[in-house]
Amino acid sequence: MAEDSKQSAPGNRSSRGVVFGEAGRRFMLRPESTALAAVVILFIVFTALAPQLFPARLTYISIMAVAAELGIMSIGVTLLMIGGHFDLSVGAVLGLTSFVAVVLMRDFGLSPVIATPAAIAVGAALGAVNGLIVVRFRIHSFVVTLGTMLIWRGVLIALTGGFPMTVEIPPLFKDIMSGPLIGGFRMSMVWFLVMGVIGTVLLTRTKFGNWAQACGQNPQAARNLGVPVDRVTIILFMIASACAALSGVIQVARFASVDALRGEQMELQAVAVTVIGGTLLSGGYGSVIGTVLGAITFGMIQVGLVLAGAPGHFFRTLTGLIVVLAVILNTDVARRLARSRPLGGFKRSSADADAAIAAEGATDDMPDVPQRDGVQTPGEAGGPKP
Repeated sequence: MAEDSKQSAPGNRSSRGVVFGEAGRRFMLRPESTALAAVVILFIVFTALAPQLFPARLTYISIMAVAAELGIMSIGVTLLMIGGHFDLSVGAVLGLTSFVAVVLMRDFGLSPVIATPAAIAVGAALGAVNGLIVVRFRIHSFVVTLGTMLIWRGVLIALTGGFPMTVEIPPLFKDIMSGPLIGGFRMSMVWFLVMGVIGTVLLTRTKFGNWAQACGQNPQAARNLGVPVDRVTIILFMIASACAALSGVIQVARFASVDALRGEQMELQAVAVTVIGGTLLSGGYGSVIGTVLGAITFGMIQVGLVLAGAPGHFFRTLTGLIVVLAVILNTDVARRLARSRPLGGFKRSSADADAAIAAEGATDDMPDVPQRDGVQTPGEAGGPKP
């Protein structure tokens, strides 16, 4: 009996190595792997450049404050890009819906409980305009949203006269939307994480999420399979603009004001965050979790460069460099790994692999598994082949 145990131990270790190797291969195929690597690398770099300042609680608070408002907008942009479209107007939508919230509270005396959903509804309506133009006239979304970005920004400048507008924010509303939490973090971080969970569930656990990915991969094939491509497209534009409006309301609660340049260039930052998060520009592939990590990466760059004493122009330079590298890695690595063969007898389908990986994480004891062509194959019943 002892000899049998000794003989089976090497096989168990070999099988465990195959399971972990396949788990690593599958993780590298996930879109958020690049964003996670960027977070780890930047943390190491900025900790080395500013060892007394960067690894500190106040730094983490600043990073999440930057990441939260941009990240909420980027989640909507991510879903839209996975669906195969762009929206360059979300920054202008943020500014215009912020103006709507301020006017409703200041000039009409409405409660924030009414003004907030009204502003988000206006954002969704602006997104619906973008979507309707795209699906009705079959114009590329890049061109459509470039035009509407200029329109909404011009309307905002005309309505504000180019001057800031202030409003008195009720303390309770400010605390709910952007107030301090225990430890110094802001409520905007909670909204950011909640939106990340909602976006992840919507993308990975609903029929609509499957439709969005199908539309991004091949719209005509999706249409042939019965997917309502036009309706999905319009809804995705509405979600992107509604997320931008939510970010705008949070900024109104935080600053108690709005100005003509509110949200300017945030549309480009949202695209950068989405790309860093692993979403392909061609559509059909991406991750909301990756976007959350991408927003944190963006915040780390902005805060870390300040703490490291770098010149201001380094922020855009480093952000652009990371975006380019992320695009290269996301396309090249995914292409190479997609052509790689599963390890140790795992099939291309993930059922056997997921079951074996889950079992390995639950217990350190690996049961005896059968041999197939000299390779142990987890997940099958029976004894060794004679």
